[in-house]
Amino acid sequence: MNKLDARNRVAALAVYPGQPRSVHLTSLALPSLDASDVLIRVRRVGVCGTDREIISAHFGRAPDGTDELVIGHELLGVVDAVGPDVTHFAPGGLVSATVRRPDGCPACFAGQPDFCLWRNYTERGILGAHGFMAERIVEREDHLISIPCELEPVGVLLEPLSVVEKAVRQADLIQRRIAGWRPATALVLGAGPIGLLGTLLLRARDVTVYTLARSRPPTPASRIVEACGAHYVSIQENGIAETAAALPNIDLILEATGHAEPAFQAMEVLGNNGVLVLLSLTGGDARAAVPVDNLIRQQVLGNKVVVGSVNAAPEDFSNGVEHLGEFESRWPGLTETMITTRLNGFDETADIADAATEGIKTVLELP
Repeated sequence: MNKLDARNRVAALAVYPGQPRSVHLTSLALPSLDASDVLIRVRRVGVCGTDREIISAHFGRAPDGTDELVIGHELLGVVDAVGPDVTHFAPGGLVSATVRRPDGCPACFAGQPDFCLWRNYTERGILGAHGFMAERIVEREDHLISIPCELEPVGVLLEPLSVVEKAVRQADLIQRRIAGWRPATALVLGAGPIGLLGTLLLRARDVTVYTLARSRPPTPASRIVEACGAHYVSIQENGIAETAAALPNIDLILEATGHAEPAFQAMEVLGNNGVLVLLSLTGGDARAAVPVDNLIRQQVLGNKVVVGSVNAAPEDFSNGVEHLGEFESRWPGLTETMITTRLNGFDETADIADAATEGIKTVLELP
């Protein structure tokens, strides 16, 4: 069995969960490389709202036996070495990582860890497992997915794209109840990475898409939306209700704003036989007056569906690789423009949470 010296340490970026803004440089001992393991040199890690929440100590859990959590769950890496039983990866190949499969839950045994009945899964860089902001990592072969070399500039976006892939796939599965259902008009609420990737995915299916965000155009996000043939709407100029009133039946809404109020507004404008997929985790305990009788009446009479969606299954990562390639074919270079901030090495990560609030997507680049 191929073994790595357990004393072989690598630099990593970590937090102390529960302690706000505790980002610090640390080092980790790489575990032994077992038969089905892959040694990966980390090339690029995305930073998202989840990372900012962990840095702010809103959630996050360190692995057992330590008080540190290495952050980062959006990976693009290069294979450095493989165990003797590894068959799908070879040194030099590009990889990303899928969701880990926990034990015990029927959904997990069925290959759907994103539907874990007991929500006891570990998530690298989030819950109970170190993340990818390290010079090198070791991961099992069945938790990895190959990235074609031509997708290297955008491969780090696969994990957030997988979230949208699952959302749209779930809408399709739910709407099998209706013969011939196919979304023609969609709203995407939010123009962060999830909202923009949702816009690109729906446009790749030739859906008419209206992407709503706070900022007035022109912005980097509005340029991406318009370049793929979607419509960018600033809610400062035209609200959700006003936008929807001018549209035909809204078949699908992806909510990715990070706020609770737009979700209820989306319920009010969702069309008959439509699906609203909630993708935001909203913090706090906000309360609002809601027209519950009208909402329930509309949902019942219109056969409408509101569904929450979190994480993704391995098939969503596979679909994401295919669709990243399609995005590049349809709109060459457009997807990469989502990456608006690049932090070069650990020397630039002291203010990583602040950097991630600027532009669209922040990534950490490692040599």
